[in-house]
Amino acid sequence: MIILYFILLTLCFTQTIYTDYLVVSNDTIDVFSYQIPENYNANIVHPLLVTFHQWGGNENSNYYTEFDEEANNRNWIMLSPYGGAPNNYNHQGMQNMVEGEILWMMENFNIDKNRIYMVGGSMGGATGSIYANNHLDPTKPMVAATASASGILDCERRAIEMSGNNSMIEWFGGNWDEVPFEYHRNSAIYFADSTQSMHYNLQHTPIYLDFGITEPHRAHAEDLYNLLLNYNENMWIDTEPTGSHGYSVFNENHVCEWLSQYSLNFLNEPQTPYSINVNLDEPSRAYWIEATNQLVENQFIRINANWVQADGERWEYIAINQINNSDSLILHVLNQDIEDFSLELSTPLNLGFSGPIFNNQIDINSVNIIGLSENCQINYTLENNIIWLNSTISESGDSCYTEYSLSAGEYTISFVINSLEAYVDINQDGVWNVIDVIMVINHILETNLLNNNQQEFADLNEDEYIDILDIVEIMNIILRR
Repeated sequence: MIILYFILLTLCFTQTIYTDYLVVSNDTIDVFSYQIPENYNANIVHPLLVTFHQWGGNENSNYYTEFDEEANNRNWIMLSPYGGAPNNYNHQGMQNMVEGEILWMMENFNIDKNRIYMVGGSMGGATGSIYANNHLDPTKPMVAATASASGILDCERRAIEMSGNNSMIEWFGGNWDEVPFEYHRNSAIYFADSTQSMHYNLQHTPIYLDFGITEPHRAHAEDLYNLLLNYNENMWIDTEPTGSHGYSVFNENHVCEWLSQYSLNFLNEPQTPYSINVNLDEPSRAYWIEATNQLVENQFIRINANWVQADGERWEYIAINQINNSDSLILHVLNQDIEDFSLELSTPLNLGFSGPIFNNQIDINSVNIIGLSENCQINYTLENNIIWLNSTISESGDSCYTEYSLSAGEYTISFVINSLEAYVDINQDGVWNVIDVIMVINHILETNLLNNNQQEFADLNEDEYIDILDIVEIMNIILRR
């Protein structure tokens, strides 16, 4: 449980700056500050600008830029995390702190979840891209766009350039050649080996790249830009650099104008973005696809999948082109409009299905699949709003696929799903509960007979008898609520 304490500090800035502490399990793990715009209105949503300090800075360093003035003028809320240390280098724990602080801001202020922007300088300049790489779950805070000033985008490359980096060694647990996975998962990109890089995850994140004209590592930004060109369609890079290093190279007004173009509204449809090409550092969700198992630790889970427009109007064909280091996926695609769709697997998988349809109370009547091996039939279970396909069973009772629910191949999958609201409960109070069970039991025992209407509602399996089978059906409805 996250607990935060509130303190108001009076600082020498035009706007009022508030400071809070992030406490987890009674342990204070971080401090952060924030600014609320003068024209804040709790009845409307406000974009959130998250700013990250340079190496050696703290949660108040960012107010010496003009981002606080820009945020105030644009009616944006500004958040400035400390990140646990002045030299945090965006390690996993630091990212967890930032997520906790964003969530607290969203709970206490009316923040537009589709417009969370990130900016930073030097060490902090890479944070937005690194956070975006590691946070692609639309049910949690995501980055709408990010801007980097002199960002340390490739930690391993920078450590080699510096003949070692003590701060990276401290937070990643060793030198770059001792714990390479930690360097790669906490970088925007790993240039030396694309298979061990998370830059693929930035395909749908707008990126602003700036640097000083004499900086020795400006090539980080230029190389990233060139690599992502024609892959990421929303990038900007400074072709006339000014300043020396870090925040000094930014034009804050230009940065905020550029950021303000973007939002995550495209995620309102469960099948967007239409293509997903990611390296995941741990089992997690990327947009509408989720890996739930990592076969080898300290190696990335590689997923390449996309929707195909089958009839010119509906996106109903999913191709899972590549999946490495995981054998179990959840597709978060089920909504009211999906009755069936086609699926192409390049490798055997265990599959689960979920989606917005579970926002309503539903009843799964059946799952049907065309494309199974001859004489095989599908089984399924419903767990935590996920329909998991079980290993298929042949007519002889043998398992068709020993380790997986589906083998490689092409399938058409259809779901017969009814809303539980279609079932009228027996006492007609609008809720299926233990009272309805007791009424059926009393009817079976003939201690209190149901009237004709109630008997019709109680015969859920429609066999014209009210018995223990109907009680089982009622219990299934209650448990699915």
